[in-house]
Amino acid sequence: MSGKRLVIVGATGMVGGYALRYAVDHPAVGAVTAIGRRPVGISHPKLKEIAHASFADCSALAEPLRDQDGAVFCLGTYTGAVSDAELRAITADYAIEFARVLHASSADAAFSFLSGNGAVMRDVTE
Repeated sequence: MSGKRLVIVGATGMVGGYALRYAVDHPAVGAVTAIGRRPVGISHPKLKEIAHASFADCSALAEPLRDQDGAVFCLGTYTGAVSDAELRAITADYAIEFARVLHASSADAAFSFLSGNGAVMRDVTE
C-alpha cells in the first residue's frame, strides 16, 4: 500500500461524509478506515469499514488504529438535539476517548476534530 493511512469517525454524517468522499478520491491517501455505528453506504477499493457501537470505550479499536497516519473525528450531534450531558459525552468525552486509543496505537498520527455549525459544545469545561 502506498499513500497515507487515514481513519474517519462519523462518516455517515454530513461533515464526515464529505471527509470520506474527499479522502477516498485524494491521490495522497492510500487507505481509509471508516469507523462508525452503521455502514457508510459506499464501496471503494481504498475503504475499509469497522462497526463500533459505543465510543464511550474505544479500547476494542486499538488494533485497527495501529499504524495510522491520521484520524478525522466527525462524530457529533446538534445542540438542542440531546441533553447537555449527552452533548458533552458525544462531543467531548467520545473524542477524548478515541484520541487516547489512537495515540496509544499510532503515537505519531495526526488527530483532527471536525464539526458542523451548531454541533459543538459551547464550553466543555463546565
